[in-house]
Amino acid sequence: MSAKPSDAKGLKDYFTKDHRECDSEWAALEAAADAGDTAQVEQCWAEFERCMQRHFEMEESVLFPAIEEATGMMGGPTFVMRSEHQQMRGVMEQMAAAVRSGDISELLGHGDTLLMLIQQHNVKEENILYPMGENALAAGWDEMAKKLENDF
Repeated sequence: MSAKPSDAKGLKDYFTKDHRECDSEWAALEAAADAGDTAQVEQCWAEFERCMQRHFEMEESVLFPAIEEATGMMGGPTFVMRSEHQQMRGVMEQMAAAVRSGDISELLGHGDTLLMLIQQHNVKEENILYPMGENALAAGWDEMAKKLENDF
């Protein structure tokens, strides 16, 4: 299951743990695809997609607006991260189509692209955005953590 505020040391740790949860879901999907297990691929895809969409939603509806409000930056890092989320969603739509058609090779091909995008994206979030958010939102982290736990 996803990271919970009770086991995270702060904002950066919380969202980084959630990245790792999504990575774990991808590894399970990739293993099922490599094994050629179409039924398991469908199940793993559902979990991976749920994890990714949940993560995007937590950031876009809670974290990014809070950072923007605290820093006054509307067109900075959060804008870039939202744009990258959209790009990843586009690849995920192609992956979903591959799952629906049972084309594991196509799924894995798009998965390689997605993995590259995720890795580049996560480095920026974990090394720039999350530390910035942790500094800007430290006083309100406990309240935000409860919102994340209750709403997601």
